[in-house]
Amino acid sequence: MNLLDAVRDAVRGADPDHGIRFLTPGGPDVAMPYGTFLRTSAWLGRKMPEDTAVVIAANDPLPTLLAFFGALWAGSRPLILPSPRALGGEEPFRRHVERTLRTFPGEAVLALQEGLVRGDFPGPVVPLPSEPGGYDTLAPGELPATAGPGGDAVAFLQATSASTGDSKLLAISHANACANLAALRVSLGMGRDERMVSWLPLYHDMGLVGTALLSFFHGWPLYLMKPTEFIMWPREWILALSRYRATITAAPNFGYDHAYRAVDERDLTGCDLSALRSAVIGAEPIRLATMDGFYRRYRPYGLSRSSLVCSYGMAESTLASSMPEPGSTPRYVLVDPVGMESGAPVRLLGEGLLDDPPPQGYGIPVFSVGRALNGLHTALTDDDGRPVEQEAVLGEITLRGTSVAAGPLDPGTGRPRPFPEGLLHTGDLGFRHRGDLFVLERKKHVIIRHGRNHLAALLEEQVAAVLERPAHEVIVLDADIYDPASEITAVVEHHDGPPEVTGAQAAALRALDLPVDAVLFARRRVIPRTTSGKKRYHTTRQQLADGSLKAEYVVRPGHLHGNGAHGNGAHGSAAHGFNPHGNDAHGESTP
Repeated sequence: MNLLDAVRDAVRGADPDHGIRFLTPGGPDVAMPYGTFLRTSAWLGRKMPEDTAVVIAANDPLPTLLAFFGALWAGSRPLILPSPRALGGEEPFRRHVERTLRTFPGEAVLALQEGLVRGDFPGPVVPLPSEPGGYDTLAPGELPATAGPGGDAVAFLQATSASTGDSKLLAISHANACANLAALRVSLGMGRDERMVSWLPLYHDMGLVGTALLSFFHGWPLYLMKPTEFIMWPREWILALSRYRATITAAPNFGYDHAYRAVDERDLTGCDLSALRSAVIGAEPIRLATMDGFYRRYRPYGLSRSSLVCSYGMAESTLASSMPEPGSTPRYVLVDPVGMESGAPVRLLGEGLLDDPPPQGYGIPVFSVGRALNGLHTALTDDDGRPVEQEAVLGEITLRGTSVAAGPLDPGTGRPRPFPEGLLHTGDLGFRHRGDLFVLERKKHVIIRHGRNHLAALLEEQVAAVLERPAHEVIVLDADIYDPASEITAVVEHHDGPPEVTGAQAAALRALDLPVDAVLFARRRVIPRTTSGKKRYHTTRQQLADGSLKAEYVVRPGHLHGNGAHGNGAHGSAAHGFNPHGNDAHGESTP
């Protein structure tokens, strides 16, 4: 099956008025029926060469999607890049574009939104108008009779999220995309009359596959806003869900966290979320505090707890890998975070459902992500590659099946390198309980001390609770993975003013199963993240080592002796750069 042919069949049978609406808070929206959109993208595709890579650099969703589908019509392989804002400015963006273009043997085409950056890029460029009027939306004539080869042929490219290093390009075949999109509909329990609202970036698999392509593939109306507009006005996402009677949306954990913390009650007059049946959450560790906070905040506006869907997936499996049964209430188990070993039992301290009384004790709540999608098989293996078949035993998650990507792109040949024997080793640690899959952590985000493994994400939950901070604004890691005595360091961002760590808090940080040696406080966002929002532990560790992680203050809980730390007092120091071995950027010992 060809992805474009499947989309064309779906929209042909849909309501002629169904299509995509680009939302502009405070300004006019742009609406395009699917038929008009496809004809316009085909018109743009005639400006692109066949059988090449098309690198898409745009800030707005309209030119991004038109270029993506235009490349598909041309028989080329589109790749959507993050925007300049997502990459930290124009210069990092320019370097990223140039580096990406050099990835491809021969000549790649750059589809560039007009006015996005100053200056020119080497090689052929297809300009993308910023305004809808710059496209031939009439696009006379019929669509091409066929969209070309499908099946195992590469449809598009997407980047891994690079949570442990540089991102890699993955080739997604037509068969991969169609299989995952069809399985998603079944796992979500969706029908024909669905409506999707999203703010997710299209360079990320959840935004591209899980919102845009999912809507096109099934002919559902799609309402898109920019990620930056969501960050500035999170209420606009919630109000759009209400206004358009959305039945499905998706976001990572931080999106739901932002949407319940930063929306004023006065903005929710008349809000109605009773139509929402699937609010998918994934792409990063799922926090009980976020799930509970979002549900309690919007329950008075018709939100059902069964509409919150905890999912597991990755770019390597096209998007989704595992989901719970449609309509089930989110379920979690309490996990003892100490002594985690691949192939060893996980100590479970209890379990609960969303909106149950909060759990007691030090166990960390980990949500079920259900079972594998149709066409996929999940399994667990220990460090020696032996199958882990018992329940509540930790192992690395492996995937096999129709949605597993064709493989990473080989820079030398421009073709995908299939995963050995079609088996994807995810690098994620998880376990099964009552048949459901639970995902704990990336293997490389495990801190090893005295032969025992400690999960970074679970430590972050503990540190965040002690300091009364959101967990997504905290990162915990060992400063040097090759030094078993290196400091356990926590970085806290978005902290206003000098830190005030009480003696009780310091004692609690030292009493954790893995005591925290240093806490860095920064006023702004300093934790390195992937383009999808995942914390980059490897990069953070490098920045700690070279002093480039810019935090204003460092506090050492072990030196507080029952007193609090107040800014530059006796137990806290300014930290304009930080040496993980106990010295500040100026070489002076921290008190």
